[in-house]
Amino acid sequence: MAPAAATLPAELVDLLSLHSSFLTALSLYYAHNGTATPADLRELAPSISAIWQKRKVTFDDIRLCVGVLGAGPAGNRNPFYLSDYTQDKVCLEISDDYKMGAMGALNEDALQAMFMENLDHLWRVWSDSRVVKLSPRPIATPKRRARARKAGTTQTMIQSFVDENTISKFLSHLPQAEITLCSSAAAVAPLREKGRKRLREFQDIQQHGRSQKKSRESTGKENEPAILNTQSAQPKITEFASVRKSNLLDRILAKQEAAKAGPTPPSPAELQRRAALQRSEEVLGVLSLLAASKGPGGRVSFSMAALLQSIQSSIRTPLSKDEVLKCVEVLANEVTPGYVSVLRMGAISSVIINSSLRPVDVKSRLVALGAA
Repeated sequence: MAPAAATLPAELVDLLSLHSSFLTALSLYYAHNGTATPADLRELAPSISAIWQKRKVTFDDIRLCVGVLGAGPAGNRNPFYLSDYTQDKVCLEISDDYKMGAMGALNEDALQAMFMENLDHLWRVWSDSRVVKLSPRPIATPKRRARARKAGTTQTMIQSFVDENTISKFLSHLPQAEITLCSSAAAVAPLREKGRKRLREFQDIQQHGRSQKKSRESTGKENEPAILNTQSAQPKITEFASVRKSNLLDRILAKQEAAKAGPTPPSPAELQRRAALQRSEEVLGVLSLLAASKGPGGRVSFSMAALLQSIQSSIRTPLSKDEVLKCVEVLANEVTPGYVSVLRMGAISSVIINSSLRPVDVKSRLVALGAA
């Protein structure tokens, strides 16, 4: 936004500070959980409140931050969207085009600048529409010899002399991000609605039975012959038993359909591969340093046992030998084939690093392999 933060009204300074706190809390969340994990707003809102230290942050505040990022000329570069997972769970997610690997981080400066640019654009649009609505249409314009000076009718940026009422009206017209139902919840929604319908029918039958019992007690018909009581109770027992049986069958079928509709869990081997892909960038940096320490040359070889020990002592996160070995194999087979290769001769294994085939864009390769 063109004016400095010190010249802006207090409401706009608070809004910019809220968005900056929102980005900081989100960066901390992704540093611990990764960008592929949706951020639950029930956990994210208290973190933003602790950083902002103005007041308690609500869901509408987060919707406002995401909504302003999605408005204006740069709205198509907004990486965030909100998803409804039902049962009062709303999560903030990142589009697939903007997901980063385990070593990635949010570009807070760029997102803050985009937020200020969009806010300035929304101000100009709102200010122009307000001037058009409030300006009276002239009836006649007298002719003059001298050319009249044209008065400015639009305000191109938010200035400090704008009154508080105008700023409050402008903030009330800012867009809020829409909350869309996630695909997994949409697939299970018909089954849940069917279960709710069955539950309502069962509750109606119970309520009907209680009301009939109270009416008999109030009218003194509880002392009627036993045969009449048996005849009136028999259809209710039969109806209750049939409803209970159908409800149990519906629940079993609903669980089966939900299991079919849900995603297939990955195998243990696939989980090990994904973990190795997320660690491969750090392991690749250690391999490059070890190769450079042996002096210039096209090909450098290491014994597998010595290399695993060197990597274990160099990386920040403690890993077992099997985990480091899996990282080296993933680098040789998928991430950087040619630059890193594994040679096995019987029980002896060696790792060869070819410096002439050093990869250029490792992050894009990891994203293509699914290391998000």
